[in-house]
Amino acid sequence: NGDGFDYENWMKAVRRGNTFVTVGPLLDFKVEGQVAGTVLDVSVGGGTLNATWKVDSVRLPIDCVEVVVGGLMVHQVAFDKTLSAEGSCEFSVDSSTWVALRVRGSYRGEHGEIAAHSSAVQVKVGGLELFEKADAIAILEQIEGAIAYVDTLAPRPDALRYKQLRATLGAAHRRLHQRMHRHGIF
Repeated sequence: NGDGFDYENWMKAVRRGNTFVTVGPLLDFKVEGQVAGTVLDVSVGGGTLNATWKVDSVRLPIDCVEVVVGGLMVHQVAFDKTLSAEGSCEFSVDSSTWVALRVRGSYRGEHGEIAAHSSAVQVKVGGLELFEKADAIAILEQIEGAIAYVDTLAPRPDALRYKQLRATLGAAHRRLHQRMHRHGIF
């Protein structure tokens, strides 16, 4: 972000969500000039947005760079084992969503492995929060599965820790369930 790379600036970036995971390639990714971890406000009805990216790798060859919007790939550029690439694309949004960059490459030469993935730029269209029914249902089921595991199979070496974990899972379940009701999902 131009502040220099030191511990304090790194921690600030992590707190903002300006992060990525990688097994080699480093990436720089922006949507309308906004970095991962930020919220981009778009007017009612949506519009066309521009994503820019740059990827550099020391050893792991880059096979493909993809822009992902709400879990769906909207832009893809293939490469022949390059170590550096940059580009941009435009895409349309009509509802609140998220945008991320995915880099594919492999040390072992296996096609399709994910080598790096950015955190997301959140896009709020018309001030509406990002909410996907299918994702909410899947996450609620995961929370329910975690509760069932904690209640039945998980070891309980410390009663206080069990109560804390159970309370955290219960609170997450209630919050998501209430949010689903606000969106008309029963």
